[in-house]
Amino acid sequence: SQDRYAVTLRVGFPTTQFPSRTIRVKVVGALKYEDRHSAVGSGSMMTDYIAKQNDDDNPSYGSIRIVSVSGSDDQETVLFNGLLPRPIHLNHEEDEVEFEIEDSGIKNDVDVHIAEETCCDRFVSITMPKAVPMHGLVLWWDCPIIGFPKIDVSSIHDRNVSNLSLGSAANTSVSSSNVAKKDAFQKAWDEAHDMFREKMKKKEKQTI
Repeated sequence: SQDRYAVTLRVGFPTTQFPSRTIRVKVVGALKYEDRHSAVGSGSMMTDYIAKQNDDDNPSYGSIRIVSVSGSDDQETVLFNGLLPRPIHLNHEEDEVEFEIEDSGIKNDVDVHIAEETCCDRFVSITMPKAVPMHGLVLWWDCPIIGFPKIDVSSIHDRNVSNLSLGSAANTSVSSSNVAKKDAFQKAWDEAHDMFREKMKKKEKQTI
């Protein structure tokens, strides 16, 4: 799920195999809080990571991995691993992306005819704050992880909400103005992204 400011990813897991206390979330590529409004274009954020991960079809802005840590040697079992389609940032004065364990509402019980060892009775809920190229820009994600099914962002209710108290004529004007602003922002995003990728290609050639 998502709103204007963050995307929430929920991944189920069985506590019979992986107790909640063993769950860890590891995110690579998240911007610092102070860089949340300059996600693309300066060349100073996520440079090394993007240079290694980016490609023309599926550019990646980081990765997220959910693991279960067990044993005295902290052996990791990977429960989920994926690449982020858009930049994210950390919260104020935080060094890690926030997550919590939620009850799925499913009981590990023979009465529900679900094998105990495979029942996902908990969710890892991860909140990923959206980073944008400039202040005031709202970006709607069409998928939370690269490779996941995509949605039509134009169908998102909040994207088209207007102030009904202004009347139908005023609403039409406001809606048109908002569409124009969003188109301009999207164009700015695309241009900044192209410039950044071109800069990275030149940097790679110079390094070689």
